[in-house]
Amino acid sequence: MYESRIGYWVKKKDVKLKFIAKELSISYQTVSNWCTGRSHPNGPQLFALAELLGVKVDNLYARGGNDENNNN
Repeated sequence: MYESRIGYWVKKKDVKLKFIAKELSISYQTVSNWCTGRSHPNGPQLFALAELLGVKVDNLYARGGNDENNNN
């Protein structure tokens, strides 16, 4: 099973949840839920989030460790 790495990358890139919510036109709570794995972004949101964080979509969901070497 794939594990969400969204919270990891948000922390690593030091991006505020409020900023992500504003940029993606979603609620703060939605972003918080993504970071904790309680919910997941849909396709367009996932691509927008990856672009905002400056990482590949594959980095946001991984099998195992954080693949920082595949970063954009």
